[in-house]
This record gives sequence, C-alpha cells and structure tokens, in this order.
Amino acid sequence: MAGDQFRVEELNPFLEWHFHTTATSLEVASEEAKRIAKMIGRKTRVLSEDGEVLTEVNP
Repeated sequence: MAGDQFRVEELNPFLEWHFHTTATSLEVASEEAKRIAKMIGRKTRVLSEDGEVLTEVNP
C-alpha cells in the first residue's frame, strides 16, 4: 500500500478475511466498512498500513 492507506476487509463464510478496498483516510475506510457490512451482512474491519486492526463493524 502506498502512503497512509487503510484496508477494508470482510469476514467471509469460511472465516477468512477477504480484501475489499483501500482508502486514504480512516474516516472514508470506516464508512466503507459500515456500508459493506450492512450490504453483505458480515463483519468487516479496517486495518492500518501496518496491519493493525483499527475498527471492526458488525452488521
């Protein structure tokens, strides 16, 4: 990831984290995680560039 990007991932039915998108701000990444969780009905999370879990969203 290039410079201050945040990863958005969802927990798939096999209990594996699946990459969805990146965002350049935590605010945008968090909103995407909320939107995806609501749309697919599964847990999502936002990770920092270093792989630290910053936010988890339950549907």
